[in-house]
Amino acid sequence: MKKYIIASLLAGVAFVGFTSCEDDRDSNPTLKVPDSFVLNTPALAGNVYDLANSNGIELTCVQPDFGYTAAVNYYPQVSLTDEWENVLDENGEVVGNPKFVQLESYSTKAKMDINPSDFNKAIMRMGGYAAEEDVPDNLDVYVRLNGILGSGTNIYSNNITLKVKPFFQALVAADPELWYLIGGCVGDGLWGSEIGVSVYPMSPVEGGKFDDATGKGPLTFTGYFTPELGFKLVRVPGEWADQWGGVDGDINQPRLKDDTGEGADFKVPSAGYYRIDLDSYTNTLTFTALDKEPAEHPQMLLAGDFNNWEVGTVAMSPVDTYEGARPHVWMYDFSTSENTTLKFVVDSSWNPNWGGEKFPFGWGVGGGANIPVEAGNYRIIFNDITGYYHFYNK
Repeated sequence: MKKYIIASLLAGVAFVGFTSCEDDRDSNPTLKVPDSFVLNTPALAGNVYDLANSNGIELTCVQPDFGYTAAVNYYPQVSLTDEWENVLDENGEVVGNPKFVQLESYSTKAKMDINPSDFNKAIMRMGGYAAEEDVPDNLDVYVRLNGILGSGTNIYSNNITLKVKPFFQALVAADPELWYLIGGCVGDGLWGSEIGVSVYPMSPVEGGKFDDATGKGPLTFTGYFTPELGFKLVRVPGEWADQWGGVDGDINQPRLKDDTGEGADFKVPSAGYYRIDLDSYTNTLTFTALDKEPAEHPQMLLAGDFNNWEVGTVAMSPVDTYEGARPHVWMYDFSTSENTTLKFVVDSSWNPNWGGEKFPFGWGVGGGANIPVEAGNYRIIFNDITGYYHFYNK
């Protein structure tokens, strides 16, 4: 009797299990991909979004009906022409200005805030605006969402139109804006305009923050100065529209030329080495006298792949040739028909030598990497105190 009861119970469990499996299969959700989903028109869509002064652009949508509640990543896409297909080359790269741009930021919720800067950069790319005066005051921009499932399945919303006021943004960061030293204790001391003869550049501060559009930011220079001979800082060699001088020549009272005039030549209080720090973004300038004198070298040589690394065959010239100068800034006119590498070296002992990974300018370090040089004609300027080098394309 007990055996019969147990067998009956097992049969019942099997029947229930079979029925449950059938029920599970019947209740499994089936993925269905709708043709589209709804992106709502924002309440502020009738106004103009000032992208330079906006905290965000809020968008909301209705979840796509996939037949069940699914996890979706929503990527905003924008277009200036209501075109949603870019022209691609054989490598899959966009040809010309893109017709539309998908923003990198996304939301997993049906409510999101678009970063105004990202939105504006997309406009810059699509419009191909190269300068501030090219940017329209107001634009109609088409916006839609690309909803993507974890499986890669995607679906696009309807598009809406937003009125925006864009602002100019440089898509490729401008090179650092350089300023140059000129004067009686700079180069040949003749106040000329030729780089490497009468003027030489300050160095961008490595790792410094520079404005993407203007290149303005922190610069520095370290060198030897005498109190008898004056000097100034200019933005463009040969021009005096932008210049720094001192009140009564005092380095502690720097003055940027303005509508009321310009400062006198700077003169250091005593002969020695000074570090000059200029921030062209904030327009601040300071001088610091150094307690320790840097090493002086009787010569500066170039060696690299271009001359089979033979030390002594290519010598740079000291730029500072005024009476009483100490050589720390060097110059050489270099030409190569193919890409090559080189380093700065004092002599065949290779101690010291300077190398770096950047081109056309960078900061050489002792025993650093071979400097990669692209084919071309250059005037090379090198400061052995700071390691700063610059290849000016001739």
